Amino acid sequence: MNSPVSQAPIDARVTELAPPDHTYLHMDKNSAPMHWSMILQLESNGGFLGLDEVRARVRERAGLFEIFRLGIRNGRWRKPEVVLADDTWDAGEHVTEFGFTDSAHLHRRVSKLLESPLPRPRPFWDITLFTPSAGAEEIGQWVLLRVHHSVSDGIAGAAFAALLADGEPEDLAEFERFATSPRFRISGIDPDQLTEAKAAYGDQHAAGGGKKRAWPALTKSGEREYALFTASTRTLRKAAKGNDATVHEFLLAAIGRALSLNPPAGVDWARSRGPETQDDVIRVTLPVTLDEQFRHTGNAVSVALLNLLGNEPDLERQIARARGELETIAKRKPELYLAAADDLPRAPLWGLQRAIVNASMSHMHPDIHIGINPGFSRIRSVLGRSIVTLTPLSPLAGYSLSVTALILGHTTTFGVVTDAQALPGYAERFVAALDEVLREALPST
Repeated sequence: MNSPVSQAPIDARVTELAPPDHTYLHMDKNSAPMHWSMILQLESNGGFLGLDEVRARVRERAGLFEIFRLGIRNGRWRKPEVVLADDTWDAGEHVTEFGFTDSAHLHRRVSKLLESPLPRPRPFWDITLFTPSAGAEEIGQWVLLRVHHSVSDGIAGAAFAALLADGEPEDLAEFERFATSPRFRISGIDPDQLTEAKAAYGDQHAAGGGKKRAWPALTKSGEREYALFTASTRTLRKAAKGNDATVHEFLLAAIGRALSLNPPAGVDWARSRGPETQDDVIRVTLPVTLDEQFRHTGNAVSVALLNLLGNEPDLERQIARARGELETIAKRKPELYLAAADDLPRAPLWGLQRAIVNASMSHMHPDIHIGINPGFSRIRSVLGRSIVTLTPLSPLAGYSLSVTALILGHTTTFGVVTDAQALPGYAERFVAALDEVLREALPST
């Protein structure tokens, strides 16, 4: 069914993994699979999609781009081998369907897929259709797309929308830049800039406190919970403007305030009200794209450390903190220190590289992850059913809470993923707290 890349006349610039892609293979574990997901909630006025018609669409589109045929053999403790599906591959087999009887049943089924690794070495993505049973029709039909992070970051992952989206060939052409461009690589970082980036990372890490964290750490349970939240982009911009902040500053501050007002069980910010201490800091990984043109396949994202206040209910002070942190990142570029550049020295053995990457993540010891991403697709329907919302869900790469926002046209969605053992029930609690914070932040007139 599959053949090594070397046996196929393909564009190696797209199908040969680059160092940034390797990072997600190194971090991948059974208890922490490194796939990102996208939930499509569909309008059901025209009836529900059938498994056969979705499979037919995927079979039709699977030949558009080589990236859809790309899988990985090994990649954990053994060196990865990129594998392309051959002409006997049936892309329809990547599409499955589950029914559900109520919201709780749907939640359990989605959570199970967030917890479950994608199979190897077949192409590293799949699609699941969730169709309501009688009595649950008001929930609507959902589609879950899962893509391994080594194949694509969330930005370039827009290419995978071409597997499902309605549109003529000229409409689908908008996805080409994320499917046919060379894989992103970085090298030749200016030595002085790299020295400053390393110093900035060290300063941010030190300011975030030591290994003894107030925030619950990621466990090895592998259990996941999630929650979804939707807001009007216009309303968010209005709230940000009303608080003299950019949208990024405002969202970071709103998340910080929500965490301060409604912390997880066992975290008591109130014990340290008053002067800030390092125990009150929430260490955040913030993704920063290194591709300013937004034209790549693979991964063009590094991360910067950002320290939010965990004991600060005042939104104005949260905004000031977020602004200062973003200014530091913009000026000192700490993300360059963590960038997986081509010309960095590397351990000779793959297994040793994996050990080094995971030791580095353990030293970093982030508490949470916040991603604020622009959306690129203009296509809004699947097989005639309108897409009500598109919500991203990120893997837990060393942290126990991930908040990923997608700003797409008039709607901004938030996908929240938690370690269910470290933060039981917290995903829904956090979303409720964030909703309240956003409502209170709106100007009164």
